[in-house]
Amino acid sequence: LMSAVVAILLAIPIGAIQAVKRNRTADYTLTVIAMLAYSTPLFFLGLVLIILFSQVWPIFPPEAPQGFSVGEVLSQGRSLVLPTTTLAIVTLAVYARYMRSSMIDNLEENYIRSARSKGITETRVVIVHALRNSLFPIITLLGMQLPALFSGALVVESLFNYPGMGLLFWQAAQFRDYPILLAVTIIISMATVLGALIADILYAVVDPRIRYGGADR
Repeated sequence: LMSAVVAILLAIPIGAIQAVKRNRTADYTLTVIAMLAYSTPLFFLGLVLIILFSQVWPIFPPEAPQGFSVGEVLSQGRSLVLPTTTLAIVTLAVYARYMRSSMIDNLEENYIRSARSKGITETRVVIVHALRNSLFPIITLLGMQLPALFSGALVVESLFNYPGMGLLFWQAAQFRDYPILLAVTIIISMATVLGALIADILYAVVDPRIRYGGADR
């Protein structure tokens, strides 16, 4: 969840900057970084972070928080940095690419030209008009990612020795613990439905043209 929040908060401004400065040095540089981040395997990226920030520069511990409650996990904030960063980097690259494409499409729409012709500043045009309507792909990805948040990331959990649901599911499969497998499968299925519902609600929040309820009389 923390990696998703970090990725979204960084991907939206990065994608917007790429769209505004498309086909320029900043766009090319961020595109190369995003492609490298997206194509890097999670286990390799995590190992590099562990070597750099736990061995070369011993800033953060190499293991994730060891606890089964939210309070125990959050009380070990420094231990969350490396696993959260590992997941956030890959997710950030995907979100930023979708945000860039959506933003470019919206900047070429007629309502943007109309806003500019009225003398509205470019900053207001980008942030108020284009940015809001460019969030639909991000909302869709967020709804699709919700099941992954519940199921966990097996590679990262194994690498950082984190007792998450992904590692639990894998261990249950090894020992043929069918009640655990069934329980995790049900939770993921419920999260899939919940993610679609949350995405639909967020569509109405972002787009004022969408309203849920009866028609006005």
